[in-house]
Amino acid sequence: MRWSHPVRGLVPPCEFIPLAEATGLVVQIGAWVLDAACAQARQWRQAGLPPLRVAINVSVREFTSGLPECVAQTLQRYDLTPQWLELEITESTLMDNIERVIGIMDRITALGVSLSLDDFGTGYSSLSHLKRFPIDTLKIDRSFINGIPDDANDCAIASTVISIAL
Repeated sequence: MRWSHPVRGLVPPCEFIPLAEATGLVVQIGAWVLDAACAQARQWRQAGLPPLRVAINVSVREFTSGLPECVAQTLQRYDLTPQWLELEITESTLMDNIERVIGIMDRITALGVSLSLDDFGTGYSSLSHLKRFPIDTLKIDRSFINGIPDDANDCAIASTVISIAL
């Protein structure tokens, strides 16, 4: 997602999402992104493409008990099966209230929607907690993979995370 500013041109999310988070506007942006992603997926489906999983980021503020119902309604509105959608969450989302988060995650995965953990390794999630989360994909933070294959530390970290994920 990019913000098309009339003077600055395309503004990357790293420059405006923190402000959207702080003001609460990220909830409305997230709802728009979910809707737009599902609208695009429907166009692809209607064009005859097989399900292509569209991944969208979900902020901590969006990760509420109402999210599973919102996702279900959006999929239904666009006549999509859950295989078309993946929700990406960050480690900070997992740290709030673990039992509440697991409950929301379970409701999302019960819909058939995939969950991925984005920027893995930047937060403080406990490995003992990690195994309790119904996560389909771990996305290693780029700070740990930028040096691959030349940086032995980056290689070791990525290898370890991959081993954990298996």
